[in-house]
Amino acid sequence: MKILTWNCNQGIGNDFSAIKDFDADVVIIQECEKLDKNSFEGYSSHWIGTNDRKGLAVLTRAKSEFQTELFNDALIYFLPVSYQDTAILGVWAFNRRATRKLEGSSGFPIDAINHYKDWLKSHKNMIVAGDFNNGPRWDRPGSKNNFHTFNSQFNDLGLYSAYHSLSGELAGQETKPTYFHQRNSEKGFHIDYIFSNLSGKGKVDIGDFKDWSKLSDHVPVVSEYN
Repeated sequence: MKILTWNCNQGIGNDFSAIKDFDADVVIIQECEKLDKNSFEGYSSHWIGTNDRKGLAVLTRAKSEFQTELFNDALIYFLPVSYQDTAILGVWAFNRRATRKLEGSSGFPIDAINHYKDWLKSHKNMIVAGDFNNGPRWDRPGSKNNFHTFNSQFNDLGLYSAYHSLSGELAGQETKPTYFHQRNSEKGFHIDYIFSNLSGKGKVDIGDFKDWSKLSDHVPVVSEYN
């Protein structure tokens, strides 16, 4: 299974061809405008957002189902989709900024996992992936939004970061950034992740800034397991 996540910085209607050649089975897109379901040829698509210009989309190669009865719109933004025997939780985490979207809401991954974990565990395969807007450099004593806090809880569910598992690098010591602040190549941060319980032989690729900077301040993260 091949999984791709990318914060497209809007304009996916024009830029989808840039990632289509990856031929991913699962595609998770942040800052994605709301488009007609037929806009993504060859994919079943689902979208959430409070702004038609910038939301979160999950695409799958075959038919999939948006879990509307389970969906909690006070968690901003986390999109649950069942795809065959796989549970996909698309992520565009607003963390503390979520209350700007909706009073009383949460953008913390740990809250989303607590809400969706039983649904995730009801599937053979689990994927939680997207733009987490977070990393170990921002950890603070006692904060429930610390990267190491939710990473540990993910691990308890059998979910591991593809980049760290397959590259052997430690969290906080990544050599490949996924986001470049103000599209500055000197201001790179690793904040996009693919967590899953998939195992076996695999590989992970992260796009090069020079190839993607005209389209977005993020680069795609792609993992593949045989």
